[in-house]
Amino acid sequence: MKFFGIRLSVYWLVLGVSLGLVACGGIGGGPSYSSINGYMTGPWDFTVTNAKGHVPFVIEANLTQDHHGNLSATGSVTANGPTGDVSDVFIFGSPLSAVEGIAVDYLGYTCTGTDSGDRSITGTVNSSNQVTLNQNDGGTAVLTITGTLDNSATPPFTGTLTSSGTCGGNATATVTGQYLISMPLTGNYAGTSAVDNSENIVMALTNTNGALTGDGSDSTLGNFTLTGNAVGNAFSATLTYSSSPGSNGQVFGYYDRELGARGSILLVSPLGENATCPNGEPGYNTSCLLAILAMQ
Repeated sequence: MKFFGIRLSVYWLVLGVSLGLVACGGIGGGPSYSSINGYMTGPWDFTVTNAKGHVPFVIEANLTQDHHGNLSATGSVTANGPTGDVSDVFIFGSPLSAVEGIAVDYLGYTCTGTDSGDRSITGTVNSSNQVTLNQNDGGTAVLTITGTLDNSATPPFTGTLTSSGTCGGNATATVTGQYLISMPLTGNYAGTSAVDNSENIVMALTNTNGALTGDGSDSTLGNFTLTGNAVGNAFSATLTYSSSPGSNGQVFGYYDRELGARGSILLVSPLGENATCPNGEPGYNTSCLLAILAMQ
């Protein structure tokens, strides 16, 4: 019995040391959860200005963060545009309060001619709230964002972007990141067709944890529904008309919070490498502007 007692004492001693190591962060491959003060899980809108080529763009990402401050979002592009939890949108017209149109990323959009379709993001936030994000841009380039996170500031993230490869060279651009506390895109919108200002369009959207649904009415084409996926301030969706099936198809939207009193959605259809919009819509680098709809 006395040997059992000795073994029991040793067991509790070993267990106590092991628990102490876990509590101090000695086991687990990184800082303990309690040492990471910054919080980045959720939808983000990173606006990039002063980039090479002088075309502002936004990186939309639904980020996840683990207990060690590791960040990630998985996305890709197809010939018809982006999918997943990363989306790049290129802005035409500056500043954001005067945007005229947008272009969405698609397979083959990179300037190198080689594109794996990957647009995923990995990175870290450390105990000093320093953030590094790396976006794989088609396998031929990496966009690296570095900066400081302050969840109580406006904007909560400020930093710089550098890029490798021929698309960006060694240019350094300014990045501001907005954490979208309220669920973006949900609301009522109204506007006119980009081709015919007598064609009135109204639309109601609901974003539930990234799942987008909506319905609306077009004074020329009739009633329609939208179903798709929201990524930050952007979305991809299938547009379905009840009485005009020939007008059905894929659309993309970007909510510009500075365009108009309450922000506006720029709604486009993707062209891929086709350079001519089919119905005379304004074209912005392979995307056709369908409408600009103001939040009501």
